[in-house]
Amino acid sequence: MTITTSIGGMTKDVQHTMVTLYCFLHLLFFCVLSAMARDVDNLISFKNSLPNPNLLSNWNRMHGVCEFQGETCKGSHVSSLTIRGLSLRADFSSVSAHILSLKNLEALSLHSTNLTGSISALANCTMRLKKLDLSRNNLRGSMYNTASLGASCQSLQSLNLSNNYIGQSFNHSSPVLRSLKMLDLSYNKITTNKDLQWLFSKLGLLNYLNLAHNNIQGTIPKVTNCTFLQFLDLSSNELSSTVPEGTFSGCLNLTYLNLSSNHFTGKAPPDIEAFTNLNTLSLSNNDFSGVFPILSMVSMPRLQVLELAFNNFNGSLPKSIFKLKSLMSLDLSANSFSGLIPRSLCTGRISRLEVLHLQDNYFTGSLPNSLSNCTNLISLDLSLNLLSGSIPGSLGSLFNLNELIMWQNNLNGEIPAELSSLKSLENLILDFNNLTGTIPDMLANCTRLKWISLASNRLIGPIPIWIGTLEKLVILILGNNSFTGSIPSELGDCKGLGYLDLSSNQLNGSIPPALAKQSNEIGADLGRDDRPYFSKRINDDRLCHRMDIFLEFDGIRYNDLLRVPSIRYCNLLQGYTADIGRISQNSRNSKSMLFLDLSYNQLDGQIPTEISALQSLTVLSIEHNQLSGPLPDEMGGMTSLIILDLSHNVLEGRIPSSFSTLSLSQLDLSNNMLSGPIPEQGSLVTFPEYSFENNSGLCGLPLPPCNNRPTSKGDGSQQASMMTYHQYPLGWWITVVLLFSFFFIIGFVIGQFLK
Repeated sequence: MTITTSIGGMTKDVQHTMVTLYCFLHLLFFCVLSAMARDVDNLISFKNSLPNPNLLSNWNRMHGVCEFQGETCKGSHVSSLTIRGLSLRADFSSVSAHILSLKNLEALSLHSTNLTGSISALANCTMRLKKLDLSRNNLRGSMYNTASLGASCQSLQSLNLSNNYIGQSFNHSSPVLRSLKMLDLSYNKITTNKDLQWLFSKLGLLNYLNLAHNNIQGTIPKVTNCTFLQFLDLSSNELSSTVPEGTFSGCLNLTYLNLSSNHFTGKAPPDIEAFTNLNTLSLSNNDFSGVFPILSMVSMPRLQVLELAFNNFNGSLPKSIFKLKSLMSLDLSANSFSGLIPRSLCTGRISRLEVLHLQDNYFTGSLPNSLSNCTNLISLDLSLNLLSGSIPGSLGSLFNLNELIMWQNNLNGEIPAELSSLKSLENLILDFNNLTGTIPDMLANCTRLKWISLASNRLIGPIPIWIGTLEKLVILILGNNSFTGSIPSELGDCKGLGYLDLSSNQLNGSIPPALAKQSNEIGADLGRDDRPYFSKRINDDRLCHRMDIFLEFDGIRYNDLLRVPSIRYCNLLQGYTADIGRISQNSRNSKSMLFLDLSYNQLDGQIPTEISALQSLTVLSIEHNQLSGPLPDEMGGMTSLIILDLSHNVLEGRIPSSFSTLSLSQLDLSNNMLSGPIPEQGSLVTFPEYSFENNSGLCGLPLPPCNNRPTSKGDGSQQASMMTYHQYPLGWWITVVLLFSFFFIIGFVIGQFLK
């Protein structure tokens, strides 16, 4: 009985516990359902506030909240919401009221959703929100609003407001950024350095700060309280003057510092010598001058990227720079560095160097054989220097090399056949040197080549047939050499050839119709889309051939192009001026070749009618050859042509009436054997007389009229009527008009009198 009672007592306790647990679970279940219902209500309220609620079609009560588009749940609560690239056109007040108030929300991304309104419209913010991405929208507000947003969301660690319109009025009473570790305000409208000064004094725990691409003006304030700061980007602003010592003195943990594209002057920031943890340093596109403290940089064992391009630094390049074992990218382009390239380049321990850009400086001497030690090198640009000697065959051991660019130096000797080992090579640009010999046949092994540019050297021999096997080739420039033989018809097998310049050589034979065979297949990409180009038409027969110059000048000051002899000594005031574009982008958008220059050769035969298939061709220059026969009527259908030069040949016959449809900005048909009237419809009559001179049989505007010339059957009624017009002098026509007006007035007066 005692045992039973004891058990009975225990049973009562268990029953009491079970009742309590049941009530708790019931209450918990009710709370969960209530919380889920609140999440659903908030999300549907947000959806209904949109101009087009159908954009979030599955946000409805038929679905569980964790099934809503973009939702991620923990348990049964919404923990994150990601919507990108959907034009919601919501006002930020709606985001604040309905989404930021979700109790368990930890991350919210509404990137590029066309949000509008002011970030000051903040109702409340969940205590758990750690990451907020509102980038690429149309939000407005001030630094005060930004700080208030960070302070209201008390657990917020990452705030991305880049690509908006932040930067209006400034308020000195802005709250402190407490828990925020990452703040991205790049591509906004911040203008005053007062904002910058306040922000630099309130960094708190911030370790990432991006203010690139604003319009911040004035001097740079001192960065205080930056113990935790690791990433600082102030590039592409309007900051000016010197960077005083002590500006970054407390930021010893910096790993990334970008001050590029401002207007800083004076010496390099003195504080950088203490940044032993620095990974990336970019000071490009400023007006820094003097000797850069490269010797002090050996104390930066972690430095991977050093960018000093487009400044006025001078002095030599000490060999100690290559003691930086972690260095992967070195860009010293567009400065005034001089002396030899160190022979100790990449010696010792295996180098990690991938990018070496020394273009547009005054380096002298020969290329060091130690370049072959840079086995990880991807891009090598030594253009526009004073380098001499031959190209080392040892460069063939750089198996990762993607581009070898060394135009405008004093390099001589032959192109090394060893370069054929560079299976990754895409760009080979060696213009304006003194290279001799032939193009090595073994380069056919470089099947990834997209750009071959060897103009203005002393190369000889035939143009290799194997070039036609390069399916990715976009640009082929071999002008101003001494190549002989015929133009290989195999060049038509290049599927993406967009720019072909074979001018100023000794080529003979006819123009291969197969050149147009690659039409409609162009589409190769040259890689870096932001690469700038210089294109200029030179018209000056006194000093140089009429020729085209096409240069890649990435890392080159535009004014420094005058260091190129053909640009410095030739007349650049005539012809079309500089066009800076993106040939790779044009290539991808076009349907055929863009540029064809075969001028100044010894080509004969007729112009092939197949050339009219190049419907995207903008420049066609085949002047100064021995071409004969008629002008193909089909060329009138080349509606993209802007420049057409067929001068100094022996072309004969009439100018086809179809040429009237061409929208040309430059035309030269002079010094041929053309005859008959110039079509007077379209733009042909708008060109000056010299565009048609020295064609003894041509007549009509802008040349003298076709006085009583017989009309052939092929001229058409329009040409016949225009010839009749030119049979009488202008004075005769004036007399006829005056007599007609006189008799009309007399008749009108008599008619009124008879009434």
